[in-house]
Amino acid sequence: MIGPVECRVEELVTPDRTRIAIHRMGAPEHTPVLLVPGTFTNHTFWMGTRGVGFARDLVARGYEAVVLDPRGHGRSQRPARADAWDFDDWARQDVPTALRELRRSGRTGYIVGHSAGGAAVLSALAAEPELRAHVRGVVVVATPVPWLQPWRGIAARVIRLVSRRLRRFPARLLRLGPEDELAGVMSQWMTWNLDGHWRGDDGTDYEAGMRTLELPILIVAGAGDRLFAPPIAVRGLYDLVGSPDKTFVLCGKDTTFSEDFNHVSILVGKAARQEVWPVILGWIERT
Repeated sequence: MIGPVECRVEELVTPDRTRIAIHRMGAPEHTPVLLVPGTFTNHTFWMGTRGVGFARDLVARGYEAVVLDPRGHGRSQRPARADAWDFDDWARQDVPTALRELRRSGRTGYIVGHSAGGAAVLSALAAEPELRAHVRGVVVVATPVPWLQPWRGIAARVIRLVSRRLRRFPARLLRLGPEDELAGVMSQWMTWNLDGHWRGDDGTDYEAGMRTLELPILIVAGAGDRLFAPPIAVRGLYDLVGSPDKTFVLCGKDTTFSEDFNHVSILVGKAARQEVWPVILGWIERT
């Protein structure tokens, strides 16, 4: 277990005047690593709740860990009734704002995103090429191509309908995580799932932008992730991204790991600390 690490919480304001929080750990002069959580969770996914978390391991390795709470999550602003925030707001407002804050120090760093957090990162870099010059490398873990998920069709329509009717997706009730999800985030993702295309509210073609990425990219999948990001859907993302320097890692028993990691265990738990974290940290250190 890593000893106590001071955490500094800072508030940033996005171009659309939304307040978002970042949690900073480690020396500010060290290379920063921006960590973006996925749906149904917040900064605790990366920082842990019992003194153990990937962010703390980064600090022990000599990096500054910067954990983003996307809008509607953690210590970031919650939506008012009139707010119609969706996935685009994460990708076009929140992630770029966090990246530009790190850029103010003149340092370039890395980005690591889990699940929808990885999709938000890639969408941000796809839509705004100027952001790429300030990133050394990108890691996405358990991030699927939306239309390659196994429940495409009626299930996606039901999820979209429920999210719109309830004005949120009831993840806590379903025991999927500590945060209910924004209705717009779930609705937009399900639309991509059904349409078979990754397009922003303003018509931006995220797929086309991802094909132009040249940054080093590590894409990690869990062999036991059968519902949210099955290996075939994550491999589809690897095939979509155009970087000439990209690596795909499947974490399962058939690829020398001790277990077939699922959507959460791939980053949380003792086995992840011993087997998956070193893969990510080793790739960052080599890049």
